[in-house]
Amino acid sequence: MLPHPEKPFILFIIIICLMTLSIIASKTNENIGSRQEVRAFKGMLYSFMAYALVDLRLLFDHFYTSFPRLFVLFVMAVGFSSMSFACYCWFMYVSSSVRPLVKSTKIWNILTAIPLLFVICMLFTPLHIFVYDFDTEPTFKPMLSMIIFMDYVYLIVASGISIYKRNTAKSRFEKKQYSGQLIFILFFTLCGAVVVVLLNLPVTELLYIPVVLKLFVDLQESRIYTDALTKLNNRRRITEYITDELATCNKENPLTIIMLDLDFFKSINDILGHDDGDKALISFSNALRNVLAPKYAIAARWGGDEFVVAGKEKNLEINLREKIVEELKKDPYSEFLPLFSIGVYKCTSPNITYEQALVNADTELYKDKSVQHRKSDAFFMQLNMIKQDRASR
Repeated sequence: MLPHPEKPFILFIIIICLMTLSIIASKTNENIGSRQEVRAFKGMLYSFMAYALVDLRLLFDHFYTSFPRLFVLFVMAVGFSSMSFACYCWFMYVSSSVRPLVKSTKIWNILTAIPLLFVICMLFTPLHIFVYDFDTEPTFKPMLSMIIFMDYVYLIVASGISIYKRNTAKSRFEKKQYSGQLIFILFFTLCGAVVVVLLNLPVTELLYIPVVLKLFVDLQESRIYTDALTKLNNRRRITEYITDELATCNKENPLTIIMLDLDFFKSINDILGHDDGDKALISFSNALRNVLAPKYAIAARWGGDEFVVAGKEKNLEINLREKIVEELKKDPYSEFLPLFSIGVYKCTSPNITYEQALVNADTELYKDKSVQHRKSDAFFMQLNMIKQDRASR
């Protein structure tokens, strides 16, 4: 075992690690990510905390003979399974924005948990004798390679998802974000190599703290560019995107800018209430997101009830209104179909500023508004009927 003077150093590293992870976990909430993202990221943090607690064994001379055998086996199982659980949580975090191949969420969760369940079964049952055993020191069996393989199943699939999302990303910021996710598999590989060499030092803690901090910063940065209510891109993100894309646009490769505005939005708030106004914004945002998912374009909430779409997808504006309406009709929680206006402007020269391009799109938007406002009577009647129906319940 280690000389006595090194034990305070080990304790110091573990304490700093636990404090850092605890602080990050306390700051991780649904304000910076979706519910699944937050749960998966926190699960990864708690897994690393469990691993750090297991490394307290390094403070005890003859740990494997000083404590009851059952306790030592439990500590070893927690140590291995915590890293497996961290890999599983990482996979769930990366895949949170990917639509599963199966329709049933329950079936999807069961399928993705199979490698982790295998690991737990091997570590926390008498089957552990095929993975490790100990007398005065632990001895590892060939089945340990299968445990590591199961961990890499999650890591490799998660890396594949990150590479796919990077290649299909529609902005430079997204490419940077997904590239950053690939460091996790590099960390895990490096960690395994270093632990083999420095078996009796808490090197894992020193390695994963920078990785966790990097991932946490990326998660926060992604929310800086996201509208809190609709989860679409915000004004800052779309401004940067348009500015970048304008630099390379021309007649053969134009940048299409589309401004959209919910008509009579104030009336929705006044007649039905602000909660219904928020629901209308969310429903419209979801419809916009679904329509643009297969296209090289991004959507953003510009502010209030205004939205902006930008992209170099050919014929981006063709039948856009009809496609959005079709998606809005699929919303089971919406009691009415919101009206909206559209203004389209195609940028064919990099000499125009994004401000002028948006002004041009806005001009076209108000032309369409004059047409859409002719439908006001029927829309107000629909809202008032909903209000009366609620009052009579």
